[in-house]
Amino acid sequence: MKINKKMLIIELNEFCPNHLEEIANRLNLKYLKKIFNLNHTKTYTNDLKEFQGLDPWVQWVSIHNGIPLKKHGVKRLGDISKIHNTQIWNNLANKKNINWVVNGVMNSKKGDSKGCILFIPDPWSSDEKAFPEEINSLLELSKYVAKNYLSLNYLKLLEKLIKAIPFFLRIKNLQLTKKLFIKILKSAFNPGLNVHTLTILFDYLLVLYFSRETAKKDIDLTIIFLNHIAHLQHHFWLEPPYIHPQMKYGAKICNEIIGILMKTLNKNDILLVLNALSQKRSDIKGIQVYRQKDPIKVLQRLNIKNMKVEQNMTNDGTLIFKKNHHLNEAFKILSSCKLSTGENLFFIEKLSDSRLFVQLNINHYVAKDTLVISDQNIFPFYELFLNLTRTGSHIPEGDIFSKNIKLPNNIENHKIYEYILKSF
Repeated sequence: MKINKKMLIIELNEFCPNHLEEIANRLNLKYLKKIFNLNHTKTYTNDLKEFQGLDPWVQWVSIHNGIPLKKHGVKRLGDISKIHNTQIWNNLANKKNINWVVNGVMNSKKGDSKGCILFIPDPWSSDEKAFPEEINSLLELSKYVAKNYLSLNYLKLLEKLIKAIPFFLRIKNLQLTKKLFIKILKSAFNPGLNVHTLTILFDYLLVLYFSRETAKKDIDLTIIFLNHIAHLQHHFWLEPPYIHPQMKYGAKICNEIIGILMKTLNKNDILLVLNALSQKRSDIKGIQVYRQKDPIKVLQRLNIKNMKVEQNMTNDGTLIFKKNHHLNEAFKILSSCKLSTGENLFFIEKLSDSRLFVQLNINHYVAKDTLVISDQNIFPFYELFLNLTRTGSHIPEGDIFSKNIKLPNNIENHKIYEYILKSF
């Protein structure tokens, strides 16, 4: 028997409620203000180390699969091959015969097609395809940029862009294209066209696409993932009462997106807005995050060859080799890399015989005269690496704002799964 209510889950990644509510009040963003008037539940995780579990690509897997990191083992962005537990949308489709939409959810896979109306993977899940098929040409562009933004090949970027153009020129998509084009023109003046603005507008475009595709369909479960507030907090979280222009822009677009989504709900429908984990404003003397200016140049300087690089969001990525002995050579070289202060430069993990996970292992201030020393070369650290001067860092506590669902005052992330199941 078909259920008679629906649920909307807005996964507003990592947002800090106090910070975002202050912005919403000051800018009079009515849909964001509505969120903070909902019932509030605190969430938490026992994973306490950032880049080793206290990360969104870990915590969202725990939420969607109903098991903690120690059981699901997914520690890396895009490492969805390790997901074996039944994701919440597949579980409900099988047990309750629901239909579902999953849009942009981090570290997710489509799974069984039963009940699927729309599925859009995150840009780092290389092998996952979207449904319907027409959205894949657009995703190929976003996937290329997401994985290569530190070392873009402009010919390849142009190739991906040309392949995406038909999506925007389809008659049924022209209205979406017009709205996006107007937003781009306006943003060129304030805050300016940059990677952060385009990331915000990509979230906006996917929500417009979802809204159009599902306007005349009765969707039981909708999960929409939004990543732009997390990025803006990491880079543009100013000391109150100041609000960075980029943060103002992102909050206004976020408010518009939330409005589009809320209008899909009826009075008795269930709404959850959650973050998986929150952020705190970083102390300038606290955790420092570095990244390579160009991953390819770093590897070339270290004499590592015969590989393909898939960059993740900040300071890590995956090296892919055709031959295992090339991987082993790279592992040996990277293991030898140290700072002149004696610390290992990289954290390295063999994912398979062909894939090597590499992450910068430095999270404190590095002096200007520090050198990188390896079996292959010696060079100044700041020649190839830079400090991100991050303004927001992860904390193990999170939040859920909800209506029409009964939740406890405090809940561990992976236990949210059971409450969602019980609500149908």
